[in-house]
Amino acid sequence: MMSVTMSTKVFLNFYNTNAAWVIKSLSKPHSYVQSAAYMKIKVAPNYDDIEIPEKKKLRMMDKVPPPVLHTASNLAVQQRSEAKYCRGPEPIHNKLNYGQYGVQALDGGYLSHKHMDAWRLYINSKLTNVMFAEWRIEPPWKPVTKKGTGKRMGKGKSSISHYVTPVKAGRILLEVGGEIEYKQVYKMLRHVAAQCPFDARIISAEILQKEAEQKNWIATNNLNPFSFRYCARNNFLGIKKDLSPYDLKWSGKY
Repeated sequence: MMSVTMSTKVFLNFYNTNAAWVIKSLSKPHSYVQSAAYMKIKVAPNYDDIEIPEKKKLRMMDKVPPPVLHTASNLAVQQRSEAKYCRGPEPIHNKLNYGQYGVQALDGGYLSHKHMDAWRLYINSKLTNVMFAEWRIEPPWKPVTKKGTGKRMGKGKSSISHYVTPVKAGRILLEVGGEIEYKQVYKMLRHVAAQCPFDARIISAEILQKEAEQKNWIATNNLNPFSFRYCARNNFLGIKKDLSPYDLKWSGKY
C-alpha cells in the first residue's frame, strides 16, 4: 500500500469537510469587480499659471551680425581672441524666466551658428501645440579669424572665417515649457546638451531651488574653516605661487 504524504492528507481532510462549498464554487464562475483606491490615483498637474508666448518655436539666428554692430563702413573688424567673454560664472542669465525646463552650460565656451541651427531644427520638430521654446542666448557676434590652407604664418591678422557667441558657466542656453512634464522634455533636451561643445545639463525650477537651498545650508552649517578660499588667501604651504588670479577670485571653481 502506497504511503500518503502529509500534504495529501491535509487536502483530503479539507475536501471531506468542505465538499459542498468546493463543488458549489467550481460549478459557478467567479465574478470580479474592479476597484481603485483614492491613494493610488495620480493627481493631474495644474497648468493654469503657465503663460505660452505668441511665438512658440525657436527663431532663426543670423549667421552674420547686422551692420549696426560693424564700423561706419559696414565692414566687420577682426577682434582679439579674448577669453574674458567665456571665463567665470554667468551673473545675469542664470535663472529660468518661465520657471519650467531648460539647458544650462556648466563650462565656458563658444557656440557657432551650426549648433544653433541644428538645435532649432530638432526642437521645432518635436514641439506640440501646448509647448513652446525660447532662446536665452544672443546671435553670433564675435568674429573668429582663420588663415587659408597652405598660407605661411605672419603678415598680420587673417580674414574673418565665422562668428560665435561666447557663453559663461551657468548660462541658460534655451528654455522649453508649456503643458508638459519633465519626463516628456528630458529626451529632447538631452539631445541638445549632448551636442554642446562644452559640458551642459538639463535643469528645471525644482532642481535650481534644491541646489540653492543646499548651498545656503552648507554655508550656514559648515564648521570647517579650512576652505579653498581660506587656504589660498592665507598662502598655506606656499600655494599662491601655483594659483592664478582667477583661482583666488572664484576659489578654483572656474
